Amino acid sequence: MLKPLGACLRALAALAALALALAPAPGTAQAGKAAAVLRSVTGTVFQQPTGGQVRIVPVGTELFVGDTVGTQKGAFALVVFGDGSRVALRPESAMAIRGFSFKADDPVNDQVSMQLLKGWLRMVSGQIGKRGDQAAFELKANDTTIGIRGTDFAVRICEAECDPGQDSDYEGVLPQSGRLGRVLASEQPLRRLRDGTASLDAAIDAPLFLGDVLVVGEVEAVIGLDDGSRLVLGPGTRLALRAEEDEQGRRAIRLDLIDGVMRVATPPQARARLYGLLIQAGNLVGVRQNAALDIACETPSSSGLYPCDVAQVEVRDGLADVLTTTGLRTLRAGSRSRLADPGLRAPGAGMAPRSAAAALAAACGDVDRDLRLPATAAPRVAPLQDDAPPMASAAAGAILLPAQAGTPALGGRSLFDPRDIDPEGVRPPASVERPQAGVYAAVFEGMIAMRNPTGQILVPAGQGGFSPLLTTLPPRLLPVAPRFMERDRELERSRLSPEECRR
Repeated sequence: MLKPLGACLRALAALAALALALAPAPGTAQAGKAAAVLRSVTGTVFQQPTGGQVRIVPVGTELFVGDTVGTQKGAFALVVFGDGSRVALRPESAMAIRGFSFKADDPVNDQVSMQLLKGWLRMVSGQIGKRGDQAAFELKANDTTIGIRGTDFAVRICEAECDPGQDSDYEGVLPQSGRLGRVLASEQPLRRLRDGTASLDAAIDAPLFLGDVLVVGEVEAVIGLDDGSRLVLGPGTRLALRAEEDEQGRRAIRLDLIDGVMRVATPPQARARLYGLLIQAGNLVGVRQNAALDIACETPSSSGLYPCDVAQVEVRDGLADVLTTTGLRTLRAGSRSRLADPGLRAPGAGMAPRSAAAALAAACGDVDRDLRLPATAAPRVAPLQDDAPPMASAAAGAILLPAQAGTPALGGRSLFDPRDIDPEGVRPPASVERPQAGVYAAVFEGMIAMRNPTGQILVPAGQGGFSPLLTTLPPRLLPVAPRFMERDRELERSRLSPEECRR
């Protein structure tokens, strides 16, 4: 026992020696006041003050400017700064606090300065990152400096230990960013609601995130999920992108059909899924791999917030399972069923969650609370004509839909068949980024500036950045966040994500 612990102490001491050169000048923090506190600890976590001894620390330990904090193999630490910033340290990682200053009523001297010495961290910015002074925050990793614009992001130093084998499509873990897919085709931008705010930026290729509520205009839209599932949403359809969690903490995508009609096709092999694909409308329906179905809302929920009370479903290919309060029944290709379970909600229950299937969404209150659709959110619904033109697809790399007439779906509307779209064309671009020596960043919300001595890039939400170890080359933008950072089995299962209900 003593030998491994001694080795860990020596390793952290070496990291702390590196941090000594980065110690802040006197006066950069409020004297005697802690910069942060260890809010949560799993496994063995170390602290070393400037010039002090390495020691193992428990939950509640205060951290000061000049301190280095590190994690042993298999350990996690959640560090909360005085302004509310949260940093989750993964195993075998170390971070030095270089400077901190915060007064709630005086933003002039705001400062957060950190150095990632080893491994990787995820951070959700606090008040300092939201008050507008972009120079107040600085995170260094090797020769790379990162500034933020009020955000949620991860940074990782990749060396020999950055194993691409961690790039896994393992069961039941959704991306850390909450990204689920993108808009493939539509003649009109989708109205997207998040936290009760309408957005009109969901045009072709716009990313879609967990917690989004999509409102389709007068022309159908095509949505692609990153695992290869394809969705065709009829005019006037309202769909919420949510998640389902089982007793082991594994999560799956759940689509809540609030109103309208949609056609769904799942890929031959699902990725990062607890169970194929879940659809909530009247009952909870599990769509298995390589299946297709149509589903139409018959009786919308009176609140307009939750899935419709009664729906019709027709399985066109493969298998689907209907989960009710009394059991499970399997629907086969060619079968049609009415989905209704009045026992899930008592009459007059109004805003109450409809079932246990909505428990996760209800727990993430910011996603569902006060989410009311504007009066203009339900456009005139009219069936498409047989000679309807193909949907616009102006963006580079967007899906080109066939020009022939669509096929009827439940509800009498003619919609394109999602099975005609290749699932491989739906998956995100450059989804496999093999690790190289350098610094990687993944942005989950907001934006970061990433620079080294030879250049700078801006990285928006849903994308990533890479700064090579050899700083003769500038940083480069990645079209999507690296998968070995997006899907973090250990961080997900440890429940130490800086903010679990981000979207």
